[in-house]
Amino acid sequence: MAKEKKKKKNIFTKIKEFFADVKAESQKVIWTSKKNLVKYSVATLVFILFICLFFVGINELVKLIVKAKELIG
Repeated sequence: MAKEKKKKKNIFTKIKEFFADVKAESQKVIWTSKKNLVKYSVATLVFILFICLFFVGINELVKLIVKAKELIG
């Protein structure tokens, strides 16, 4: 059982194949519609705003508790 040696490809052939594969894969991509893109973007921004406000509220609550402890003790 003789092993066959694989022919080494030069760098330019590899680069050409890489970009051909990238082009083939990019043609398979299904892009979202503008309507869905706007909907998901707005939902993301609302979620980020909610999380931001949540942590600001928690921070203010902790500051209030620390200040109350300083006044008491």
